[in-house]
Amino acid sequence: MSVVEDIALRMMYCESRNVLEIDLITANSFGRVQTKCESDIEDLNAVVVPELIGLNVLEQQLFDDILSDVVEEGRVRFGFSLACAKTASTYVGLPLYQYLGGIFSRSVPSIILGDSIVNESFVVTGKRPQGTSQQFDTLTAMAEGDRHAPSCLAFTDEGSWHVACGMSYDYIEIFKKEDINELLRIKEHMLEM
Repeated sequence: MSVVEDIALRMMYCESRNVLEIDLITANSFGRVQTKCESDIEDLNAVVVPELIGLNVLEQQLFDDILSDVVEEGRVRFGFSLACAKTASTYVGLPLYQYLGGIFSRSVPSIILGDSIVNESFVVTGKRPQGTSQQFDTLTAMAEGDRHAPSCLAFTDEGSWHVACGMSYDYIEIFKKEDINELLRIKEHMLEM
C-alpha cells in the first residue's frame, strides 16, 4: 500500500548545525531525507506527523497542500515533501529523478560552483550565466502553483540532483565538491539504461 503508516523524525548534529532526518514509511516503501532545521522536533512530532499519517504518497499535491498549512520553515517543508516523493518513487520502483519526470532523460544540468560553470572534474568550462539566481528550491513551491521551470536549483539537500534532472533544470548550483556525488550515481544509472 502507498499510505503513510509511520514517520520517524530525529535531530542530528553535523558541522555545528541542526539537521533533521525524516523517515517516511508505508507498508511497501520508504523515503529518507536530511535537511537543515531550526524547528522544534517536538512541535513537528505533535503537529505535523499526525496530519501526514494516512495520506497516500502518490498524491503529492495533497501532501504538499497540507505541508503548506502546518509547516512554516521552508527547508522542513522541502524535507517532508521530498521524503514523500522518494517514498512514492520507491513504491513504483523508479529512481527519484525518473519518478519526477525525467524517465527519458539522458542529460543532466550544468554545474555552477561559485562564479563558474564546471564539469564533473571541476574544470572551469564557462562563467556563471546571468539570470541563474535561485527562484525557488522546493517541491512544495512547485506544488503551490509556481509551475514555470526555474533556470537554477541551489543544492540544498539530498535529492536536489534528482529534482534537477527530473524537472529539466538548466543548472544546479553546488557549494562544495562533495555535493556532486548524487549526480555521479544518477549518471551511472543513466548509462545502465
